Amino acid sequence: MLSFIKDRSEFEDIKKSADFFMLLFYSNKSQKSLEALDNLKRFSDKNKDVKVFAVNASEVGLHAEFGITAVPALITYGDGKVQQIVYGVQTEDYYEKLLSTSPVKSSDGSKKYHRVIVYTSPSCPWCNATKSYLRQNNIPFREVDVTKNPGAAEELVRRSGQRGVPQTDIDGTIVVGFDKARLNTLLGIQG
Repeated sequence: MLSFIKDRSEFEDIKKSADFFMLLFYSNKSQKSLEALDNLKRFSDKNKDVKVFAVNASEVGLHAEFGITAVPALITYGDGKVQQIVYGVQTEDYYEKLLSTSPVKSSDGSKKYHRVIVYTSPSCPWCNATKSYLRQNNIPFREVDVTKNPGAAEELVRRSGQRGVPQTDIDGTIVVGFDKARLNTLLGIQG
């Protein structure tokens, strides 16, 4: 069942007591936020065992702690840290897929699960293209803004030898730039 967080202390209690939860940042002034809230409520009603929360970013200032700059935005939180951040309005099915990271049917019909992290910067148009492409194909991902996380930027250079973004980490394999063919191959997307 979807619960609303009213203040920071309530949120701190949730972090201490819940192994895993989903949290939607929204605003009553945003139609997209209200649509996302509605979709998440329907998801929550069907998945009563999943802890799902929402917080009005205009009233409770938790968003800055997670680098959330736009609403609606949903985080999955587990193992004491943010696992994924997803911006925009998503469907109930998309929220389902977030629970298992990204299930994709492989050629033999079985499900394969991927861990996807997209390293971005705010001024990068190819970063936006990469994120849009993943969303269009219902591939959940975690976004890391390298301008806010210098350690992540250094790690990328060490791993790929490249400074530019986007870089997409798919199960430990780095894809530099918006390489649709490589993304399709690694994620099993039928292009």
